Amino acid sequence: MSQDAKAWVPLFPKDDVSFILASVLRCSANLHKKHDTEREDRLSNRLRMLIRRDAAFRQSGIVVDREVSVFNDNSDSEEPIGRIDFRFLSAHRQADADWHFVIEAKRLHVTFKRTGWQSLAAAYVTGHQGMMCFIDGRYARNLTESAMLGYVFDGKVEKARNSVAESIAASPVKLKCAVPSQLSPSQIVDGLSIISESRHTLPQGTFKIYHLFVAV
Repeated sequence: MSQDAKAWVPLFPKDDVSFILASVLRCSANLHKKHDTEREDRLSNRLRMLIRRDAAFRQSGIVVDREVSVFNDNSDSEEPIGRIDFRFLSAHRQADADWHFVIEAKRLHVTFKRTGWQSLAAAYVTGHQGMMCFIDGRYARNLTESAMLGYVFDGKVEKARNSVAESIAASPVKLKCAVPSQLSPSQIVDGLSIISESRHTLPQGTFKIYHLFVAV
């Protein structure tokens, strides 16, 4: 991002980002799938409910929305280009600041009746509704960071993290990865080492994606 851009684009408060990620992880501890192939939208609906009922989150003043439509303002199309899974609005937002933080959720390690166990890491990383939502700019407008949330159906969180890391390393060009093109431990939340991050070079500059993996 250029110095001129930094002068006029307000950044989402870093303290709010760390609070949101910690809240999502805390509330996800009480999130459980109802059956072995439950869709992520149903899990996300219940997670939204858990987050909104969380005492610390309620006191923060941060707002969480689900399935928020996104439009291309440079197009004449009336149809949305996507729907954000989770949109968080900062408690410190100003009238002239488009302050929001986005999280996209995907299933990982799902066992289907007909096809058996599937990693689904490729859908998470290079699928149209995975990380590519940010890389191709659909959900990255006016943002410098976002997050992915992986619902790990078999509970093997570290195996899922490694699968995603391998998939990211295999597609550095498509993902516009910054060097090094890998999934790394994140220090965004003090004392919490289970969050990972990846860095990507987008038109607005370096774009960071935090990765949260939770057993459901």
